[in-house]
Amino acid sequence: MRRSPSMACIALADGAGSRAKSEVGAEVVVRTTLRLLAAQFDEIYAMCVYAENSARRHIHDRLLESLQRAASRHGCDVRALASTLLFVAHKGDRFLAGHIGDGVIARIDEGGTAQALSRPDNGEFANTTVFVPDPTAVERFRLFYGGPEQSASGYVVMSDGCAESLYDKRTGNPAPAINKLLSWNQELSRTKMDGILAANLKQAFSKKSADDCSLALLSVKRC
Repeated sequence: MRRSPSMACIALADGAGSRAKSEVGAEVVVRTTLRLLAAQFDEIYAMCVYAENSARRHIHDRLLESLQRAASRHGCDVRALASTLLFVAHKGDRFLAGHIGDGVIARIDEGGTAQALSRPDNGEFANTTVFVPDPTAVERFRLFYGGPEQSASGYVVMSDGCAESLYDKRTGNPAPAINKLLSWNQELSRTKMDGILAANLKQAFSKKSADDCSLALLSVKRC
């Protein structure tokens, strides 16, 4: 997560279990995304409005550049650093969100309804997906953006492991627990919230899935 007085952004990457250095790639992708959004939110938002394909390629190119440098440092092919990517950034009354691969981005609208902003991108089989270094990633890179008319009170990004508990595959909707998590995120201190999340990840979410369980929350406070 990265936060300043004017904006906040969250990002999550889930490394491909079959790739040798996927945990390195996941960290690189998250750090690059947060740094890029913090520095270029306005420019990327404008690109989304006027040339969405350019915005998609701009972000993906920066990710590949960082992954190539990491691959050189670790003496491996960039494909060994494969991971998914999910992010949300909020500034003023605007938001940007992006998604490559599986996992879920959920939001709470102003009426308090939990919605799936972006659902898992799985291939022909349920356990296959696309990763950031893949040749088809930029074409399958989903970007979302909006202003006050798409306002939300909060966002959650989650890996496929957490989605087993917080997302209903049958209906395509997030679980009601999303509302509670974001409510706590608004009300509690960061230390207490970190403790709640750690306990749930260990005691609840991980028991429903053998996959890695990760999630990040972003609450929007209206002035």
